[in-house]
Amino acid sequence: MISEVVLQVTDQKSVVERNEPELHIIVAATMSAGKSSFLNALLGTEILHSANEATTACVTGILCQGHDNQQFSGICYARNGKELAQCTPISAQTIQLWNADPAVYCIFLYGSSRSIFGLPYSIMLYDTPGPNNCQDRDHAQLMLDAVRSISFGTMFYILNVTGIGTYDDRALLEQLRHELLQKADVSIYFILNKVDVLDPDMGESIEKYVQNSKVYLEGIGFEQPVIIPTMAYAGLCARKALDHAPLTRRNRLELCQALEKPDAEKRALVQATTASGPIRERAMRIFDSLARLSLNNRQDATSSQIYDLQRIVVARAVPLNSESRGDTEEVL
Repeated sequence: MISEVVLQVTDQKSVVERNEPELHIIVAATMSAGKSSFLNALLGTEILHSANEATTACVTGILCQGHDNQQFSGICYARNGKELAQCTPISAQTIQLWNADPAVYCIFLYGSSRSIFGLPYSIMLYDTPGPNNCQDRDHAQLMLDAVRSISFGTMFYILNVTGIGTYDDRALLEQLRHELLQKADVSIYFILNKVDVLDPDMGESIEKYVQNSKVYLEGIGFEQPVIIPTMAYAGLCARKALDHAPLTRRNRLELCQALEKPDAEKRALVQATTASGPIRERAMRIFDSLARLSLNNRQDATSSQIYDLQRIVVARAVPLNSESRGDTEEVL
């Protein structure tokens, strides 16, 4: 039911371009793991509402098309597939209202984002509700319905670095492990989010938490898990700054903190990932190249900061490079 409602608009020539998505990715996490912030970082814009509470109540399909127009539009649907409302351009505030409306069953967004993968074809992302919302038990069923009914080839599971091993997280992972046994061709990537809250001076290294996550996931049954440490919100703020988008006070504070971190900490994000060697090596080459450019342009504060911002984007973009080729611009 969910897949039929979310995907039916891709057949409407009047709504989107006729370019069938070649990559379908579902995103799952417990409540407040940073899923919306991660998706916003991928999209390069704060299109999804994010907060330290349940913000996703509906399955949201996001079609990212390969053209230059960055504007996103949105449509919300009832359970019977009836269109309830549409909005162009769509805002995080409108999506928040739609998620709070009990009549809305799912949401469809479409637009473009050059920051995803650097690939020349369309991508479909699916944002799912966190199933551990005690105020709405329907969230768990909606998430399961999405996993069972949507045809996807990739899953991003968001791990909150401060919540590894909690009862809710383990329960969801065990359930997803069971569901994915029926989908042998699905690749799953574990995004270890919010690593910027770790304090290396207190022994909280990124490498240590990646290793702890590996042991935890293997204990649940995920063999040789691919774990990507990231700081999604800082990546989003850097992307906005590079695009000259307005920054909020919180955005500016986040950027200042990220820019003040030693290069070794940013480098650790790339080095600690358990992604395949070629992916990690390519990201490291780009990172080192930007570091040299930043050092060579220290007399030009603006140019130097641009390269520093790009390194933050590269550090959070490691999982996006598995199929992209070419120079730095593809990653950014």
